[in-house]
Amino acid sequence: MSESFIGIDLGATRIKAGLVRDERILGTVVVNLDPADRSQSGVVARLAGVVRELGDRFLEPGQAVAGIGIGSPGAIRHAEGIIVRAPNFEQWNDFELGRMLGEATGLPAKLDNDANVITLGEAVYGAGRGYRHFLCLTLGSGLGGGLFLDGRIYRGADGMAGELGHIGVEPEGFECNCGSRGCVEQYIAAVGLRNYVRRDRLFGDGTEAALADPDLPRRLYEMAKAGHPVAGRYFHDIGYYFAMAIGTYLNLLNVEAIVIGGGMARSWDAFGPTLMSELHRRAYPVLVERTRIIMCELWEDAGILGAAALAGGRS
Repeated sequence: MSESFIGIDLGATRIKAGLVRDERILGTVVVNLDPADRSQSGVVARLAGVVRELGDRFLEPGQAVAGIGIGSPGAIRHAEGIIVRAPNFEQWNDFELGRMLGEATGLPAKLDNDANVITLGEAVYGAGRGYRHFLCLTLGSGLGGGLFLDGRIYRGADGMAGELGHIGVEPEGFECNCGSRGCVEQYIAAVGLRNYVRRDRLFGDGTEAALADPDLPRRLYEMAKAGHPVAGRYFHDIGYYFAMAIGTYLNLLNVEAIVIGGGMARSWDAFGPTLMSELHRRAYPVLVERTRIIMCELWEDAGILGAAALAGGRS
């Protein structure tokens, strides 16, 4: 019988985990992170509870879990299983999550950056199959990126390569939480849309309430599709700035494909035409012509499946 692995997608506000066997998610558990889970010991206890729940609910008689994979936000030293820094969790500096969760569960636990895990999922199970060189770009609250080069995840000298959202596109542009200014994610992701709305006071006295609405990107998309000129310009700008960044990636890396995922990728019809027309002005034409730009296949399951693949030794 095939081995079973647990894949954990550890986000800023919730944990989504699944039991995976034979490339299938057999069952999932989703829990919100409480304030107590923001400490190192607190999140380890919560993750260990999720692992136990998955085993109790979805394992067949005689089956056991072979290992755990975790995709986490932050700068990760993959080989050591350490979160060096996670911007939304101030207590997670130099956090030995892999070791601590392994000790809490008695199972081997492997850790990587969440964007790398999503990239691995698409490489093994999704749109990246068949490519030896591709980038996976996740367009959501920010811009995450993973490098799949020469048939494996490329992590760099310290395991922290792939911060593709922090390519500069405006030298004195919007401030970024990385400490720089003008990073591309501040212009193309959900944070970018909020920057535009805040700058323009788009909703007048209701702007602050609109900025707090988690559905604001969808609302702006629907406005753009209905012909609202300002919302339409926002998505045009997303395509424009995204093309600038992708052109840089292509000139540097000469990959075969760009795989685009994340929640905001579903608004491709609003920004994609601008991106594709602008891209030819932002990279060597031969590189643009030979590179396929494609949608992801796994969507919300990419984190779980990629983490399970990590646990199974795929890298």
